[in-house]
Amino acid sequence: MSDTRVIKRYNAYYKGWCLAFGEHTADYDDVRDISWLFGEQRMGLILSTNLLKRAQHELLGHQSIPELLLSDQSVAFNSFDFSLQDQIDLHNIQKFKEFLLNGDEMHMFLCNHLIYPSKTRILTFSTQKPLIIMYKEMQPLKLTIQ
Repeated sequence: MSDTRVIKRYNAYYKGWCLAFGEHTADYDDVRDISWLFGEQRMGLILSTNLLKRAQHELLGHQSIPELLLSDQSVAFNSFDFSLQDQIDLHNIQKFKEFLLNGDEMHMFLCNHLIYPSKTRILTFSTQKPLIIMYKEMQPLKLTIQ
């Protein structure tokens, strides 16, 4: 059985601008393809450079509404499927799915944080809208959770 919902997406008005992610706990390692951040009313993903380029291409490079598919073993951006291999990812994908299914309106935008390397961007999912003065709403994202 799968659940589907629409997530509102936002893009900064100016290139490079983004909010700070805020206080959180993390499963972070700069050699991993996905690092997981857990904050109050938000979750974030730090993607490796290669994975981030693929995600940006799939989520921003198409005219149609992009789709994010989460299963117990993978994360897929449109046609690009990334298999989760280790126990950290397999555990955290469950936490991520639970968070996204909590019923609140969900918003997606980029954040950063001072404790991570310069120019690191955090793909943020939040129950709170980002600041309207910094972000404009764009085409939504279709989320499917299996």
